[in-house]
This record gives sequence, C-alpha cells and structure tokens, in this order.
Amino acid sequence: MRTSTPIKRVNRALRPGFSLMEILVVLVIMALSTALIMPSTARMLDQATSHAVFFEFQRDVSELRRSANRSGIGVRLVDPAKYTPATEGEAIVTLRAPWRYTLAPDLEIQEGGVCSAATANLINGDRVVMTLHTSTDDCRFIRLQSAAGQTGP
Repeated sequence: MRTSTPIKRVNRALRPGFSLMEILVVLVIMALSTALIMPSTARMLDQATSHAVFFEFQRDVSELRRSANRSGIGVRLVDPAKYTPATEGEAIVTLRAPWRYTLAPDLEIQEGGVCSAATANLINGDRVVMTLHTSTDDCRFIRLQSAAGQTGP
C-alpha cells in the first residue's frame, strides 16, 4: 500500500481574483460610459463659464454705475476696440481670457447712475456666445440670444 499524499486539485471556481476577460468587460463598460457622459459634461461646463462671464460683466458695469453715482461724474463704457487710454471719462471692462466683448453704441452712465440703451456681445474666441441689451435705466443687461438660440433673462 502506498502512503503518498494525494495531489490536491485546485477548483477554479474557488480561486480568488478576476479573469482577464472579466477585467476587460468592466473596462469596456467604463469607457463607453465615459464616452456618453463627456460631451454633456463639457457642454455644461461651457454654459457655466459663459454665465460666470456674464455675471462678472454685469458686476463690473454695476460698479461703474455706483462710481458715477458717488463721484457725480459720468462714465462712458466703450468697446475695447475703440478705447484709447488718453480719453477722459471712458472706461472698459476686462474679461477673463479668451473672452471679450463688443458694445454698440457706447454705454453712457450719467452722474446719477442712469444708463443709456446699449447692446453688448460676449465673445469667446471668435464665437458670439451671448447678445445682451440694457433693460432699463439701471444698467442691467438681459440676454437676448445665446449660442443655443435661447432667449430670456
């Protein structure tokens, strides 16, 4: 009679870990999920950035209005392309790069803080993202048009 120890057979079902095929399936599912989510996430980030630039522009214009009201000296907000630093009473608003704006006609802010009608385009690179118009004498801009064709405040 033999007294050798029997060879243990390893049951594959009880072996810990994942097979290469299982790992590849999970990676493919994650890649497809990412491919579906990324365009909507990028669009959402672009929209959030454009709203932030709009609110910064509005805040800077409101600050010019407060300054004109406090000092009793009118200010003219001009298109940056027409701005010359030597001109007295003209101002521009600096937006974060690569954003810029165009303004037509110049926004006149009188001594008491009353503003004239003006239309501004917020531009990112070479694309007009929003068209804005002053709503009342208080220098508040409303959005007339955005890249998606939406209108409203």
